[in-house]
Amino acid sequence: MLKRHHELIRSLFKASDIATAAAAWIAAYGLRQLAGQMKLTPHKLPEFSTFISPMLLSLVLMLLVFTRQGLYEPKRTKKLLAEIRDISHAIFVTWGLTYLIATFMKLDLSRIMMFSVLLSWLILAFFGRLLTRKALWWFRSRGLNIRHAAIIGTGRLGQTLFHRLKKNKWIGIAPRYFIGDSSKRTTLLDIDIRGPLDNIDEILSQQPVDIVFVALASDDQNKTEAIVRKLTAANVDVRLVPNLLPFHFLHHDVTQLDSMTIITLTHSPHQGWNSFVKRVFDLVISSFLIALFALPMLIIALTIKFTSKGPVFYRQERSSLIGKPFKILKFRTMIPNAEAETGATWTEQNDPRVTAFGKHLRKTSLDELPQLFNVFLGAMSMVGPRPERPELIERFRKQIPGYMLRHQVKAGLTGWAQVHGFRGQTSLRKRIQYDLYYITNWSLLLDLWTLILTPFRGLFNTNAY
Repeated sequence: MLKRHHELIRSLFKASDIATAAAAWIAAYGLRQLAGQMKLTPHKLPEFSTFISPMLLSLVLMLLVFTRQGLYEPKRTKKLLAEIRDISHAIFVTWGLTYLIATFMKLDLSRIMMFSVLLSWLILAFFGRLLTRKALWWFRSRGLNIRHAAIIGTGRLGQTLFHRLKKNKWIGIAPRYFIGDSSKRTTLLDIDIRGPLDNIDEILSQQPVDIVFVALASDDQNKTEAIVRKLTAANVDVRLVPNLLPFHFLHHDVTQLDSMTIITLTHSPHQGWNSFVKRVFDLVISSFLIALFALPMLIIALTIKFTSKGPVFYRQERSSLIGKPFKILKFRTMIPNAEAETGATWTEQNDPRVTAFGKHLRKTSLDELPQLFNVFLGAMSMVGPRPERPELIERFRKQIPGYMLRHQVKAGLTGWAQVHGFRGQTSLRKRIQYDLYYITNWSLLLDLWTLILTPFRGLFNTNAY
């Protein structure tokens, strides 16, 4: 039943993608026609029949590429942004192959037309998948298109899974009952507990479900192998939920090494292609801001030079990606050798070490403008966890669980914690929570949103002394 249902959904998605791709060619032809009418291109527009062959080629390649990249697999538990990212990547690959093969076959294709196809395809695919998802969510949230599930395990892991499924009703998976060895109670969270675990095959035969989640507590992990063996004989979709609740981890990644499944708990989102995109983003933004703030930085430097003794800039060792040390660059706001007696410590309110002009720089965060050069040179990023001093890191890593996970990405000039008010003398644990949220949910859109919020929430801060 579940497999037949999946095939129907796959067919609907394939039909939708074919229609979207064909519509992209029609829309691109319209854009090309408009460009001709507006005299933006001197070339005469061919008949649409000229583009039918490359369009059909792109449809065939699209189905091959999309299938190869797993875009037609069930996605009830996959986030929309992740799916849009995968679709965009597949469209770029399909478009590139189409352009390459069409050029080799000497088909009449203009660059304006092909780039119009790419732009139209990306836009239509985004809205197409968005509308399809919204339609599925609407049906599932009203009890339609529902898959019923049994949860093996009545401990914390099983209960957490139950709450997540109930919270995200749009997924369309409804827990029907628990399976466990508990003899003290017959219900849990308002649904039945069936058992014992040794009778799983009989329970599933009497109360059929579409999906079985194996979510055993740590004490019952030794039973997992026997349970999975029994489930292989049942006509159900089996999903194993690893007990990772005791651990603090980032974006996890599941890979295959021959026949062995490996789960990476500290998978940084800034790897491979994402690392390149993030670096280009940092170079573009930091270059623009350096040019924009060149005159204000010159004025600040001259003011520091004429109002207090000592150097204009302050260099201090901080840690960034994977704990790699670098020299952070800031405008000096304290007297020279300010930490000669106190050692490494955070600045406090009315700190006597801070100069008069330095107080204004700290309140407005203007002392951090030179860090744009740290970003430009690659030691930092525009957005990320704030860089900390190595000696303080050694103290915090022993006090706060998961603290070192923030070093899986580059330190940032601004950050998700900072725009939510967590800087200076604020809760370090809360700051880490926001840092880990940023790393786990990273996207360029989140970086852009953080940068947009920074002038309103990150610059003027009552906790910056």
